[in-house]
This record gives sequence, structure tokens and C-alpha cells, in this order.
Amino acid sequence: MYISLSNFLLSIIVVVAVVVGIFAVITLRNVNSLVKGLEKLLERNSDYLTKSVSLLPETIKNSSSLAKTAQEQIEEIGLTVNSLGSSLAETAASLNEKTVSGVSFVNTVVDVVSIIKDYIDSRRGH
Repeated sequence: MYISLSNFLLSIIVVVAVVVGIFAVITLRNVNSLVKGLEKLLERNSDYLTKSVSLLPETIKNSSSLAKTAQEQIEEIGLTVNSLGSSLAETAASLNEKTVSGVSFVNTVVDVVSIIKDYIDSRRGH
């Protein structure tokens, strides 16, 4: 009672095929239950999904409008900052000129007062 090598290999192949078949059946059953669960989930939420899909174009349009408005406001802020910088530079230059003029005026007044003081002192000395 010997078993030939070909019969032994054929038996192993049959056992492997049966095991693979069992795993395939288990896997298909799990996939089937997953698909059924997804189907139930879609059925329960179909109204919400329909509403969400119908609102999607309007949402995209609003987002685009919001982005455009934000860009315009950023550009306006940039222009305002540039204008403010120019105004501040002009104001600083004007103040500098007026300060120089003021200092010159004060120096002139001090010189005039000094001359008057010297004149009065020279008149007292005689």
C-alpha cells in the first residue's frame, strides 16, 4: 500500500484549493456584508447627500466671491499703506524744513537780543 508521488501532490493541491476556496467564501461574505452596510448608510443619508450635492455649486461660488473680496481688500490695504507712507514722508520733510526755519528764526531773535543787550550794556558803561 504505497501512495505514489503524483497522488500525494494531487492530494496536497486539492487540500490547498479547498482552503483557498473557504477563505474566498469568507472574504466574499465579509465584502457582501460591508456593501450591505454601505447601502443602508446611503439609504439613511440620501436626503442629506442630495441636499449637500445640490448646495455644492452655490458653496463654490460663495467661496470664490469671498476669495475675490479678500483679495480686493488686501490690495486696498496695500494702497492705503503706500499712501500713508508717502504722507508720513512728506510730513517729516515739512516738519524738518519748519524746524530748520524755526531754529533760524530763534537764532536771529537771540542775535537781535544779544545786540540790544550789548548796546544797553555799552550805554551804561559811558
